[in-house]
Amino acid sequence: MNLQTTSNDASSSRAQLERFHAFVLENVALHDKLRRAKHLHAFAELLIEVGQRHGFAFTAQDVAQAMQATHVQALGGARVRVRETALPPPGWLPARAFWQDQELCLGWSYFGDRRLVEPFFEDSLRRSLETPFDLLFQYTSPIARLADWLAAHPGLTPRGFIFHMSRCGSTLVTQMLAALEDNLVLSEAPPLDVVVQAHAHRPDLSEQQQALWLAWITSALGQPRCGERAMFVKLDSWHTLALPLFRRAFPSVPWVFLYRDPVEVLVSQIRAPGIHTVHALKGAAILGTEAPVEPHRREDYCAHILARICEPVLAHGRDGGGLLINYRELPAATWTSILPHFGVAVSARERRAMAAAARYDAKMPGMEFDPDAEDKQASATPALRAAAQEHLGDLYARLETLRREES
Repeated sequence: MNLQTTSNDASSSRAQLERFHAFVLENVALHDKLRRAKHLHAFAELLIEVGQRHGFAFTAQDVAQAMQATHVQALGGARVRVRETALPPPGWLPARAFWQDQELCLGWSYFGDRRLVEPFFEDSLRRSLETPFDLLFQYTSPIARLADWLAAHPGLTPRGFIFHMSRCGSTLVTQMLAALEDNLVLSEAPPLDVVVQAHAHRPDLSEQQQALWLAWITSALGQPRCGERAMFVKLDSWHTLALPLFRRAFPSVPWVFLYRDPVEVLVSQIRAPGIHTVHALKGAAILGTEAPVEPHRREDYCAHILARICEPVLAHGRDGGGLLINYRELPAATWTSILPHFGVAVSARERRAMAAAARYDAKMPGMEFDPDAEDKQASATPALRAAAQEHLGDLYARLETLRREES
């Protein structure tokens, strides 16, 4: 056997699959046929058959290797260089944003007519990747091409943004909103965060261009694929630091900030730390150049992060458009305060639907909600209470004062 020939054949075979990949993306009529194969073996056979019919020759091993690589990339893992493709047809969303060289690129996944009803956007993305076709075939484009795509596929304008302290009922609110079929709810969509953090990769990026990107990506994610009429966007907790950016991109869109007794939030974060409270993940980025509390001092470090999240709300809370909601006011505040603030009228039937959704745990919708404030207060250690008071006591009192002024 000539090893060089074998290697060249394999390389040629993979190249054939790459060219077929581009061919399929440009020939939308093939999508439904290929999407019908639900199992990998049947999908590989169908792919090879369709490929041969159109003059492409590749193997089942080529398909398996390509599937493995795209699975890792689709969920945010290691990324190899990708080629730009045609722009997608309707039904596709820019589910991932990533940097290639100094260019911000988008990876598109097919969501079809599935509503975004899961607690988080990433949960909806996993559902969208359940068929082999939707895992292997994804469009890729630079964000600069979004303007052309949106001209043909305009998205909804947000009715309101939901900022939050973390662990304070924001997911409950979004699940209640998602219970109404007219609503499109984006919950912590990673592409938004990549745009918000864009200066880390492009320090030269102008405020105007970043605001334009934010408006584009929000509109692209806000496609009314199922006839939705109102869009609501829940952001990551650290996005309060980008509040001026959101106001620049959406000056007329109102926003709310949800918060909770700092002791209860800290207990939750110490039990199950969010990525924003871990220095090596998001913590350092949130703190920026500020000298942080030592990360190993968990209670103090976490409280310091939460303080950084709350500070911009107080700095901009009187600038217009904002409303503060304490966790104690939920779930009723969703229809008595939040939706009216967003300019949305609520019928008695819709109130009943939201109240029914509020009976269940927002992050585990199959389980009924069990109130936990008393348990968290009882679990708080003296060190945790001291950290809450030192870093958040005054901020919490000022948030409460501002909330009462608004009412």
